[in-house]
Amino acid sequence: MSNRLAIGALAAVLFIAPMGAFAQLPGGIGVPSLPTGGFSKDALLAQAKEMLADLTSMKSSGKLAPEQTKQVDELLPKATSLTGELQKSQLDAAKLPQLANNLSDLQKQVGALKALVK
Repeated sequence: MSNRLAIGALAAVLFIAPMGAFAQLPGGIGVPSLPTGGFSKDALLAQAKEMLADLTSMKSSGKLAPEQTKQVDELLPKATSLTGELQKSQLDAAKLPQLANNLSDLQKQVGALKALVK
């Protein structure tokens, strides 16, 4: 009876907890880790670097109208700052949701600008 209860509890944990929320211990033992809201620092950093590269490319392309150049000039420091924050080795996981929101906002602005430049 206790085996059934233990198996049921284990199955419930596996179905409820997202698979990415398990940390691996030596010996292959998995334990739940603290949730970070589903945000990966590495994924956010990759997106921020890509956005920064897009802005830099637009700036150097020579295809921007004066108003668009002004927008890029306003977005570049924000993108640089966000990328720098995500590159910190000691980044508090609690900051990831806010940084993800900031990244999303900047990506929308950059996307709208890229649509105008084409």
